[in-house]
Amino acid sequence: MLLPEEIKFIQEHLQQDASRIALSAKKYPGLDIKKLAGQIQARQKLAEKLPVWTANYAICFPQQISLEQASSEATALFKAKLVQGNLIDITGGMGVDSWAFAQTCNHVTYVEQQAELAEHTRYNHLVLGLQNVTHIQGNGLDHLDQDFDWIYVDPARRDQQGNKVILFKDCQPNVLDLLDKASNTCKILIKTSPVLDISRAIQELGGVEKVYVVAYQQEVKELLFIKSGQSSLDPDIEIVELANSTNSFFRGKLSEEREANLRIAKVGEYIYEAHPALLKAGFFKLVQGEEIWQLGKHTHLYSSDVYKSAFPGKKYEQIATGPVQPNWLKAHLPNFRANISTKNFPLKADALRTKLKIKDGGEFTLFAIQNSEEKNELILCKKCP
Repeated sequence: MLLPEEIKFIQEHLQQDASRIALSAKKYPGLDIKKLAGQIQARQKLAEKLPVWTANYAICFPQQISLEQASSEATALFKAKLVQGNLIDITGGMGVDSWAFAQTCNHVTYVEQQAELAEHTRYNHLVLGLQNVTHIQGNGLDHLDQDFDWIYVDPARRDQQGNKVILFKDCQPNVLDLLDKASNTCKILIKTSPVLDISRAIQELGGVEKVYVVAYQQEVKELLFIKSGQSSLDPDIEIVELANSTNSFFRGKLSEEREANLRIAKVGEYIYEAHPALLKAGFFKLVQGEEIWQLGKHTHLYSSDVYKSAFPGKKYEQIATGPVQPNWLKAHLPNFRANISTKNFPLKADALRTKLKIKDGGEFTLFAIQNSEEKNELILCKKCP
């Protein structure tokens, strides 16, 4: 898909502005400059997301929408740790997940409906040296007659009009059509976006064996559901941070969250901001652990009087607490510079910054919350080393 002269041009202009290159077609009459500018732009955007792919000079990237929907190498390689044996990827797309599955599975069957995208992926997998992947262009649901150990599906979360959908039954393909394939010998791995409601998804799927909330550098990237013959309406939910060497750092069940006690009290010596993946999972009470409490009924910020290094999230030392008034803040923050975060507070961070007339950045963090007495309060903190 990329000729030697095209590869040479891309590498020579990789650090340049792709939009300017696209306007210079007259200078290179023998080349498809629009195509090459798109390849340069893709490599620039994906350098961190797909380092192995972008490092290969011969890779030819598909159109923009496929790039946006593709998994990162980090999330794809994590999913590959969960599977083995013979796997079919019925929503192949750009093929990043299939590439990762090929590292751990005996054989991978890649299926993609769009002919051009399927051909792109076949070429790229060949360039990447994959020898245990079969490529099929067609509807993945039509190729489930063989015995597979795993079925992988990443359904499109838009309807035919391009509107976002929430329920599995409205996705393409309809995940619910696959559920009768789940058994003790065949499992289904379902990837969804982070916006999906976990509890409702478990109910809609009729129970699952396990749920993974996958994050990278404090940002939730995707949700994974494993459907099998051992599915439950109260499965283990495991929290994964791919930027950590140990990946998994918390697990629990929604039933345990419901039964846990919510402790609410005033600000202590230390402040804790739970990892976003924990909050996505709904573990607002389980995250407290011992000697840690929440600062308000709906304020998901935590505190203690004794430093808890094991808390799964960011940790701060309290400097002062006070009213939402510029004069109070001026007495405790002489340079009037801080990072602002609002939790269950009537104003967004930017609006509060304007009201308090403080600059962004610096070594201090200012939390604006509704406290245990349901009153607005400021907490000035400094990050723990």
